Formats: sequence, C-alpha cells, structure tokens
Amino acid sequence: MHINHLKTFAVAAETLNFTKTAQLLDYAQSSVTAQIKALEKEYGVDLFQRLGKRIYLTEAGMKMQPYAIKMLAMHEEMREELGEGVEERGTLLIGACESQCVYRLPALLHFIREHYPQVQVILKPIPSSKTSEKMLQDGTLDLAFIMDQKQSYNLLESVSLLKESIVLVGSPSHPLTNQPSASLADVMQHPLILTEQGCAYRTELEQALEKQNLHPENIIEFGSIEAIKQCVMAGLGLSYLPLMTVEKELRTGELSSVQLDVQIQQPTTKLLWHKNKRLTKVIKDVIDFTIKHVR
Repeated sequence: MHINHLKTFAVAAETLNFTKTAQLLDYAQSSVTAQIKALEKEYGVDLFQRLGKRIYLTEAGMKMQPYAIKMLAMHEEMREELGEGVEERGTLLIGACESQCVYRLPALLHFIREHYPQVQVILKPIPSSKTSEKMLQDGTLDLAFIMDQKQSYNLLESVSLLKESIVLVGSPSHPLTNQPSASLADVMQHPLILTEQGCAYRTELEQALEKQNLHPENIIEFGSIEAIKQCVMAGLGLSYLPLMTVEKELRTGELSSVQLDVQIQQPTTKLLWHKNKRLTKVIKDVIDFTIKHVR
C-alpha cells in the first residue's frame, strides 16, 4: 500500500467527489479511481458506493476514514522528524461551527495559504462542541474552534478567545422587534427558527427557557445559518444567532433585534487541541495567529 493511496482516499472521503479530489491533488481522475481500487483490492472491501450521480462512503469506508487520517498524520510526523528544514506540508484538519467557518476563519485560512502553500487545509463544519471534543480526542481533528462555558477538557488544551454576543432577531415587521423589551414567555408565542441541537448558543437559550418552565413546541430547525436568516427575513419566526452572523442585516434593516428582559448566558469561543499532540510549526503558528487576531 502506497501512502499516497491513503491520502487520495482521505481527500475523496471528505469531498465525496472524485473530480474535486483529482483537482485538489493535481491528479487525473483516472488516477484517483485507480488508487481507490488499489486500496479496495488491498483490503478486500468496497470503500465507496455510487447512487445516481453521487458517491457515498460504505460502512467499510467510514471505518477506514479515521485510520487513514491517523496514519497520514504519523507519516507527516515521521517525515518532519527525519527531514529538518523540509518545507512544511501535509493536511491540517480544523473543526468549527458554521458561524466560525463563514464569518471568522477566512482570515486564518488566508494566513495559512500565504505562509504554508503546501499545507492542505480541511475545514469541517461541526455544530456540536461535544463532537469536536471527541474528534480531537481520537485524533481525527488537529484543531477545533468551539463555543461553550466549560473550564477544562479531558486530554485537551484550550485557550479562550472571546465572549460571543448572541442576539434574538426577527423581521423588521415582527411585533416583538417594535417593543421596548420582550419576555421569554412573549417569545414562546412565536415560531423559533434555530440551529441544530447541540449548538452552544441554542443550548443556552433552551436552558434559559427551562428555568422559566417554558418548553418550545413550534421550532423550525436548519443546519444552515444563511437559510435561517432568509426564513426570519421572510417573517416566518424569530431566531437566536451570533451577532457576527447578522451584523450586516441589522445594519441594512433587513433584520431587527428583539430586546429581552432577561440575561441569557453567552458562550465563549475557544481554540482546542490534544494535549499529547506533537505541534508542528504550522499548528504552532496557527495557534499564535489565532490568539493574536481572533479576539
């Protein structure tokens, strides 16, 4: 088995697109197909299945993915140990919730691309901080940006970056946006359009509602913040979102904020990595850049 076959599999497992994989790795698509077939022959399993025009990981493919990532990481670590002065390269896997991916991390990605052009960055949108913690602990992520209130993490190092501002928003014509303040009971009279369960700021809202013995029944759930904003602007309900994701719409008047008469605990954005992970130069520089600029 050639290490490049594993790298091809890891990228294909992430993109689920052989054409895109070929473009990212600068291969012919036929080469990608041949390398995947070679791996499948080596292990006697099918790693991908095709349904219509799309490909999906088989159960065997899903089992192989974390092993491939770990083996590639070990390969890069060995190469760095044996070859001082070699230009940093390899794959850097970063997990973050969608709001961080879209609104806060582009500057970091530009920094990595400028200073480490040979490093391939895979940015994985992960809505739950618990999922990010697990993926860091088992080695399937190098770094993760999460929002929560915890003080310590099992096997993980963390640095707090900033306290987030989460706001309740509605369309400019929504009745609650035109009131001086609203109670959580008032909010419960209207549909809530929220991110997926496990999202830190949704959890804080749900805990605030639970303290007042309020149980939301009319919830519309989306995995996309942009989809949520469009629904709110269309007057379909209220949403609770990080200020950074709605600043533009609040400024242009496409959205309006709802002033609550209670304080809801606000999450903190943190950067996490495994305590026992050997920090390469690129990871050290990413941590340093983040501490200096993501605040």
